[in-house]
Amino acid sequence: MSENFGHLEQELAHFTRAIGHPARVAVLLAIAKQKKEVEGEVIDVPPLSKSTVIQHLLELKRAGLINGRIFGTKSKYWIDEEKFERFKTLFSEFIQSVEAEQEKQLRS
Repeated sequence: MSENFGHLEQELAHFTRAIGHPARVAVLLAIAKQKKEVEGEVIDVPPLSKSTVIQHLLELKRAGLINGRIFGTKSKYWIDEEKFERFKTLFSEFIQSVEAEQEKQLRS
């Protein structure tokens, strides 16, 4: 069914599924606050347990938004700047498309 949609729709849906949970948004923000990479313990994201944070980190990694190794005290992960930039670009294209369509409707 997804083959019926264009590349923009499919790729944007892939990223938005990954950040479609408030906990994953909180995890991404917590990583961003660390500046570059998180090494050692899994990042602390109140009110989430460490095991819950690990699950969300793995989902973000599957989507490509973060990179690295995620397991207990040997963890090392960071935001994948290239993929994150791609997500930003896709989201901007989406917003521009919606605005263009709305403008067309107003002119009709």
